[in-house]
Amino acid sequence: MKLFKTLICAGLLSLTLFSCGGSDDIGQFNWRVRSINGAPATQEQLADLSLKFGKEQKVNGQAPCDEFRGKAVYNSEKIKFSTLYTDSQNCDEKTIQTAYLSSLEMSRTYTTTANRMVFYDDEGNITVEFEQVN
Repeated sequence: MKLFKTLICAGLLSLTLFSCGGSDDIGQFNWRVRSINGAPATQEQLADLSLKFGKEQKVNGQAPCDEFRGKAVYNSEKIKFSTLYTDSQNCDEKTIQTAYLSSLEMSRTYTTTANRMVFYDDEGNITVEFEQVN
């Protein structure tokens, strides 16, 4: 019985930590990439990279080579992406695409200020920085 109660409490805690929404609902905006940790990309290369949160925890966006899609669970400060998928087209910027998608998948927390959003990994390192598009 004690194990059952512990499992119920853990489940409720997970739902609380990773429920969608929050006071700063990042899902209501489109986001454009400003920088990717570990990717030597120019501002011109980053200009078209994006992230959009959809219904039912779905995410999609533009990577350098093609569009990506997957899922993300988030609340007002934590985020967790599933494996993100693309159509895997070959292009000259495949290194930047891999860095972008890997950085999103490594992200665990985020902050928002004005029209900016910054993702961080488990150790508090910046993984990706965004600016609000609309």
